[in-house]
Amino acid sequence: MRLSPQQTSKSAAHTHARPNSRTPIYAVKIGISAITSELSLTSALLGDNFTAHCGNAVACLSARLSDSSLSVQQFSARLPGVCLAILAFAYVFDIANQAFSVEEDSLNKPHRPIPSGIMSMEGGYTRWLLSWILFPILLHLTVGFQATTFLVLWEVWVLLFYVWPKFNNWAARNLFTAVGAVLQLSLLEALLTDLNLPSMEESSLRWLLFSWLVTTIHVQEFHDMDGDRKAGRQTLPLVLDQRGQFWLRGATATLIACTAISNGLRVDYATVSLEPALLLLGLCHLLSMLTVAVRLVKLPFKEADKVTYKYYYTLATYTMLHFHVCAARRLWAIE
Repeated sequence: MRLSPQQTSKSAAHTHARPNSRTPIYAVKIGISAITSELSLTSALLGDNFTAHCGNAVACLSARLSDSSLSVQQFSARLPGVCLAILAFAYVFDIANQAFSVEEDSLNKPHRPIPSGIMSMEGGYTRWLLSWILFPILLHLTVGFQATTFLVLWEVWVLLFYVWPKFNNWAARNLFTAVGAVLQLSLLEALLTDLNLPSMEESSLRWLLFSWLVTTIHVQEFHDMDGDRKAGRQTLPLVLDQRGQFWLRGATATLIACTAISNGLRVDYATVSLEPALLLLGLCHLLSMLTVAVRLVKLPFKEADKVTYKYYYTLATYTMLHFHVCAARRLWAIE
């Protein structure tokens, strides 16, 4: 069938209007689409733990920078490095965790990228290798060698627990979280080396954070015992029988309450009376800690345990860090 001249011209115009795969506009569209897709995938990858990573970073930074002479301009200059450090710390953990724990995620968290089909296992392994190489390089170029060192140490720590040999017992889980939090604090400290903050304060904050998490972080395990049992995880509540879990709750609650009281006794009334803000912070710290202790014993249910960990335990941890730093500075100022 022959086309009329008008149809031929329309067909030619339509063919001419279609973007050629070699044109710059087409390449830009493909690039934008790829970037958007990767950002969406990254958001899904980091979604479960990013609040914890970001919250820990904000708590540690704000505690260290409270009462410091850092200006808004100085903080703004550091902000890109801080954001990169937080992103790198979160990404290198989550990509390794999810790339090498597909079976567990299929049971407990099927919404994650690999079980849901958003990302293939090969894509997970590729991103794992690339991110573990590129993030240290980027951090070295933008922040410095010290920050890069702590990120590489974090990668080694993640490797031991999530890639190989995958230590899997309750003590290892508590130790992993405690050391990881200290490494994140050290990574962020590397951004503040020129501020001449008290080194004694940094050391005491690390020990406080480590000792607190290594002895109490199993609070997070109570609300997910069913999922951990299916996944074969050896969390502290699961290695105990029902009676042992009851005593574990009681012992943890007692430890938390004693920690709150001992922290409060570090500052005398005369010091607190001159610092209303310190008094308010101390009360928030005491109340949040005691709330965690009471809820552990009085509300031993899955949903209640989830609220206890995600809200009250988190608040207790953050107020403890701030109260420790503020109280220590007041005591050192008096001495």
